[in-house]
Amino acid sequence: MKSLGIVGAGQLGVMMILEGRKLNIEFSVIGSDPQAPASRIADKFYHDKEYREFVDHCDIITPEFEHVDRQILEYAEKQGKLFPDTKSLDLKLERHREKLYLRDIGIPVVDFYVAENASAALSMSEKFDESIIKTSKGGYDGKGQFHAKKGDSAELPGDQVYVVEKFIPFDFEASIIVARTKDGRIFFNQPSYNYNQDGILLYNYAPCDDYGMREKASILVEKLNYVGVMGIEFFIKDGKSIVNEFAPRVHNSGHHTLSGSTISQFEQHIRCLLDLPMHEPGLLTHSGIINVLGREIDDSLAGRILSVPGTLLYNYGKKALPRRKVGHVNVTASSNQELLSRLLEVKRIIYPERV
Repeated sequence: MKSLGIVGAGQLGVMMILEGRKLNIEFSVIGSDPQAPASRIADKFYHDKEYREFVDHCDIITPEFEHVDRQILEYAEKQGKLFPDTKSLDLKLERHREKLYLRDIGIPVVDFYVAENASAALSMSEKFDESIIKTSKGGYDGKGQFHAKKGDSAELPGDQVYVVEKFIPFDFEASIIVARTKDGRIFFNQPSYNYNQDGILLYNYAPCDDYGMREKASILVEKLNYVGVMGIEFFIKDGKSIVNEFAPRVHNSGHHTLSGSTISQFEQHIRCLLDLPMHEPGLLTHSGIINVLGREIDDSLAGRILSVPGTLLYNYGKKALPRRKVGHVNVTASSNQELLSRLLEVKRIIYPERV
């Protein structure tokens, strides 16, 4: 029996474990909380300080999130067990490094500047009529982002490195899930339309036209010599795709594959890591998801959600905090029109007033 170790114990780890059970794999999880979602269902749980025992026990190590204990990743990489590698993961620790790398390898991104402090960031933002100022460290799901217009006196949280991006009035946002095996074969899921609110994914649905997303995804995973699943987010403007950011792991925008595809992103990731046979994922039906943000999923809410045809509820078992992802709902339908109608019906149930 193969043993797969997951660094981190959140909902992505849970879904990876659930999708891998049918492959008869042992799952170990390392983290700080034995009651975290993935900790509760793993075969073995290790505290962070037990990282050597964790790595030595497992055949392969993979993180469920970029911002995890560095010493675990370094030790696993020295043993030849870490996928994806630290090169891919390190680019995500500081946003400016990710942006510079994408630009350096010829992938289109929005115009941007790197500022060493808050004063420089505000000065650079004046070069654009409208901009998004982002902290280089720690910003995700809309955190650490500030909208500025020329002449504004925006307040930034202290001196640190910032990325100042030109705001573009994009037509919509989209993403693609790409998988690359150890021998360099690349597979794509159907791209999805994404609807983000205040920088966090609210819902998405597939299929979506390509707009050049596959080509850009191929360049990125090839240049990184990447192994596993990656989620890449795009702005779509005038029929062309511009990379916003990538995630070196399974991704929220790929959860629709749990119900709508021949193979989920989680099983794809596992197969890539463990050298199991892979094939091009097929879309079985129109599918999407809606995130449950910041509210408890009690029996009443669960019942009302599941009364909508084509729904499947994932409750992460996390405490409800503002804007926190505590679950998601998979939704399937026979057409995009029917799918969007069902997604919006579920949205009204979860958020009767506002998100």
